[in-house]
Amino acid sequence: MVHQKTPHKVVILSRTFGKASDDPINYLHEHGIEYELVRNDRPEDYEWIAEKIGDADAVITGSDVINRYVMDHCPNLRVICKHGVGLDNIDLRLAKERGIGVKNTPDANNESVADLTVLIILALLRGFLHNAIKSSTPDWKAKMLTNDLYGKTVGLIGFGKIGSSVAKRLVGFDTTILVYDPYIESEAIVTANTFLCDFDEVLSRSDIVSLHLPLDDSTYNIIDYGAIMKMKDGAIIINTSRGCLIDNDALYNALKSGKLKGAGLDVFPVEPPVNDPLLTLDNVVATPHIAPHTVEANYRMGMGTSRNVVSYLTMLDKQKDEIQA
Repeated sequence: MVHQKTPHKVVILSRTFGKASDDPINYLHEHGIEYELVRNDRPEDYEWIAEKIGDADAVITGSDVINRYVMDHCPNLRVICKHGVGLDNIDLRLAKERGIGVKNTPDANNESVADLTVLIILALLRGFLHNAIKSSTPDWKAKMLTNDLYGKTVGLIGFGKIGSSVAKRLVGFDTTILVYDPYIESEAIVTANTFLCDFDEVLSRSDIVSLHLPLDDSTYNIIDYGAIMKMKDGAIIINTSRGCLIDNDALYNALKSGKLKGAGLDVFPVEPPVNDPLLTLDNVVATPHIAPHTVEANYRMGMGTSRNVVSYLTMLDKQKDEIQA
């Protein structure tokens, strides 16, 4: 007697999975994967997350917390697929101990994040928010003298796929690009006018510092009071990576005092940043974690995530068949 395999089940928690196209969901269906589309608006509520995952084999996450409690209460979970890049919301060590695969889509959104990074830099330098016309009877006067990006020195903390994509865009502005990244050699940098430096040199020489790092124990609050004090007076800082890379209290004080001229933030330690004092400052340009939220990046992330689910579960099935053979 031949036993028919039970279809695998995936729970989709990501709020943006499949937003640009139905293709990622159709891909799961075409490969025999049952799915439940939840779209979680409670990413920190791990008890609720565990309840929703239940007996599923796989989960597609956004910023949803996948911790010990979730893994303890979801015994069938075999793979966690991040709809995006950052994995700091997942207990990677415990997942490895329990043989749970963790996948992400590292090539899907680097161009979109790089675009927004440069946009925020320009918005700060050119005082875009202060000069934008919002009335049918506009005040047809410049509110202030602003600054060029052309010819500036830009420091990139982290030079992975996103950091290097930012560098390519900055070449057209004839910038000098200083890079701090302990995991690369100078020979790996091929972008024009780009130089590998130590951390303190990047901070002290840059007119603009932009962060492009994963969040882990070594990078938590990498920009703290001490780091800010090493930066140029009147410098600008940009964070489109993870909110906890910056000590926000130190940042607020530096912006308030004039030590720093401005900050561009797409990410915050707590999201949404309700009552965050940084949002009260005129020299902050803030966006609601939208760097990867383009049609193109959403499609790439969706298809990459669906392929990760299917390929990993297919691999597990093959391993099981080999053991039973």
